[in-house]
Amino acid sequence: MRSHTPYLIGRDLQLTQLERSLADARQGMGSVVFLVGEAGVGKSRLAAEAVGQAVGSGMRVLRGRSSTTGPAVPFRPLTEALMSLFRGGDPMDDLALGPYRAVLGRLIPDWDTGERDGSSMVILGEAVLRLLIAAGRGQGQLLLLEDLHDADPETLGVLEYLVDNLACTPVLLVATVRTDISDALDLAQSARRRGAATVVELPPLSRPQVHEVIAAQLGVDSPGDVPAEVLDRLWEDSAGSPYLVEELLQSMIGSGTLVQGPGGWRAVGDLRRDVSSTLARGILRRIDRLGAQGLTLMSAAAVLGRRFPLSVLQRVTGVDDRALLGHLHAGVAARLVVPDEPAPDWYSFRHSPTLKALFTHMTPGRRAELARRGAQAVEELHPALEDDWCALAAGLRCEAGDRVEAGLLYADAGGRALAAGALNSAVTLLSRAESLLAEGAIRRRGPPPWRTCSPRSPRPVTSRAPSAWSTTCTRSAEKG
Repeated sequence: MRSHTPYLIGRDLQLTQLERSLADARQGMGSVVFLVGEAGVGKSRLAAEAVGQAVGSGMRVLRGRSSTTGPAVPFRPLTEALMSLFRGGDPMDDLALGPYRAVLGRLIPDWDTGERDGSSMVILGEAVLRLLIAAGRGQGQLLLLEDLHDADPETLGVLEYLVDNLACTPVLLVATVRTDISDALDLAQSARRRGAATVVELPPLSRPQVHEVIAAQLGVDSPGDVPAEVLDRLWEDSAGSPYLVEELLQSMIGSGTLVQGPGGWRAVGDLRRDVSSTLARGILRRIDRLGAQGLTLMSAAAVLGRRFPLSVLQRVTGVDDRALLGHLHAGVAARLVVPDEPAPDWYSFRHSPTLKALFTHMTPGRRAELARRGAQAVEELHPALEDDWCALAAGLRCEAGDRVEAGLLYADAGGRALAAGALNSAVTLLSRAESLLAEGAIRRRGPPPWRTCSPRSPRPVTSRAPSAWSTTCTRSAEKG
């Protein structure tokens, strides 16, 4: 069976809108397009089509994604997108950015001087805008930000500035947002109301479109070559979601209720099963085919998060390079994981139900053990816990039940966010730290062994006295 529909179905109007916006950007008329829809409706697939169109026309493509692991990390999608400018070998130091180059050090490690001038989101937004214009001049540029519903407040602050100022530039900004209530969705709707952006809504597929998707995935000429009961069952159970169509169809084939013979596809057995259990069983069958070591790898990856770094995964599981890559390639072939481009050394699960299915395979104790090993691996591989490694380690410590350790790491991450001017993220991180430290103090009934992770230290430092931020959180906890 094909891994996915070989061509886009039911999105002609939306694709035409994106093609027109790309053409305008190449002519120096930039714009903003929000792709809005429910989970699994095909936002990422449509965005991938836009990337293909942009690359085919010679435009530069910058891609970033918001993280679903732990608390939101300030500026993560913007940093990921802008860092790709430095991977192609093109000279970037000669761009005419003036004083804005230093400001961009908050987002681009290559330009970070270690100084923090406390510039506002407006100044940072203007700096990003000027970099995009300079880097895209002469060829046009597509900036794709995915999963914006998980974005941190600082990213949305910069994005709001870009939305209002991309006209008359060679830049097209495309962002994917779920229909769930979020600040990102509010931003998209507000921008549409004032005419600063276009919101392209992706509705569920119609019944004929679902049938066309099924036929395309099965490799037959028309829906008439598919058993009618299969078409009806998948239409009713998927509610027009391309993702559910694909997963449920794979589950039918994997369970043997839909088989291919000399006369074509035919239904065997009972198709009327519980959708959620059928979906979970189908995913678990694909995971089981990876073998015991493959299951261990996928389980550890799930504990690390929807996105996971290979270096940490290898340290947690202890497998060699060949086995690691072999199982990852098998996971890609089984449509469980995908390379998380353009970030090197990272993979991600295709869909969140895969993580849920993996969690059903693990006891709480097993999850805690893998989380603790994951935190230790992060701390060993990145002793200074720079960038978003500190927040990842904190989330894993929390999952492992190490409340005090998690609280101290969240406090450190919050202090760094505050020093970087990311006030909203700092409040979120420090509030989480205060809650965990208060809970840990109650459990321990005494002062914990303070452990801080200083950004100025090459590795974790153990001392009797807590850091300034830990002291603040602990005092607040004691008052509570």
